[in-house]
Amino acid sequence: MVFSVLQKQLDESTHCPLCKASMYWIEAEQYDQELSYHECSHCQHQLYSDQKHNCYCEHCLAQRKRMLKEVRLQENRQYHKKQDRPVLELNQLSFINKLFLLAILDEQVQEYSQHREYIDWHQIRYYSISPNYLFQHGLVKSLIRDQVLIPKDVQQENQHYYINVRLDGYSEPTLFSITQQLRNWFYQNLGQGVPFKSADEVKDALYCLLYEEIIQFAQFYCRSWNVQIAGNQSFQTFCYRLLDVLAVGQIYYLVQTGLEYLYKQKALKPRNENFINTNLLKKTLQQYRERSITEKWETSTLPRPPQLAFSKMSEILFYRFLGYDENIFFQPVWRSWHKIEPRLKFYSQKRCMYCGSQELSVDYDASDYVSLFCRSCKHQDHYFTR
Repeated sequence: MVFSVLQKQLDESTHCPLCKASMYWIEAEQYDQELSYHECSHCQHQLYSDQKHNCYCEHCLAQRKRMLKEVRLQENRQYHKKQDRPVLELNQLSFINKLFLLAILDEQVQEYSQHREYIDWHQIRYYSISPNYLFQHGLVKSLIRDQVLIPKDVQQENQHYYINVRLDGYSEPTLFSITQQLRNWFYQNLGQGVPFKSADEVKDALYCLLYEEIIQFAQFYCRSWNVQIAGNQSFQTFCYRLLDVLAVGQIYYLVQTGLEYLYKQKALKPRNENFINTNLLKKTLQQYRERSITEKWETSTLPRPPQLAFSKMSEILFYRFLGYDENIFFQPVWRSWHKIEPRLKFYSQKRCMYCGSQELSVDYDASDYVSLFCRSCKHQDHYFTR
């Protein structure tokens, strides 16, 4: 840059940050504007107080060239990754992943407020999105592995993610469009399409979320003792068997009783290394369950603690999508599923009786009776869901 130097004097109290030599204090003029800055007496490095001007010494020029080269290389890598990256349709994601994405986006993306076009995971990762953090962390890792979540900046890990899906033929739909489609699937009583491939996929998600609720309860109970606990595959299999015959509230009672017994025996460790606490709890619950069957005990039901945070995933699945209430915690899964299954099976298998199309709209929907209109052949038909 060309300046008209008005005054130049050595300032031995200020040293160059690069070579440590003394610097000149220069008062200059540029386009009739007064300007003052420091300039190194050895390497000509310049320091400006207003941050509006750049230094053009050899070191700063070389640094800017290096940064430009790195940016071009990064853009080139990102471009080739994008070219090779498989893009899934939103409806190709699993039911549990669709549920997880809606739980993330529903509170963040609203029509009446501004939002970013990416997920700021660093800001929301400790929100009550799922029943427990480890389960949530596993879902995020799975979506990153499947390239559904793409890092906004490859040098920043676990911070900002774009959603890499196709929707209605668009390879880069807006976050609002994705959120609205998920809301249509989960909140419109299946009248705007279904987010699952089969009813069994919903059943698997129901078992999974109820199991994670049990883990959340165990962690909540152990927190007051500063004791760690988490789930593992063996404990999950055991809990799934319990869910077939007991309500979640009854399992809460078993877990509470088992944990209090282990705590009084001083068997629980502060750290759950090698799942020592998890395995102790499982063994205790197994013994308690076997004894209760042999001696015909009645297992009490413990209500869900009101101070236990209710996750967004559980709220959407239990209350909004399945249309259930607190009874989901007070009866075995098979009893809840008996009420839910016929409708879900019908919607997962529905076809037009005349042309076989799946392009159907719901004209009328009662608890056990549905009227559908085919958008392909314009035929209307009536069905009983039970």
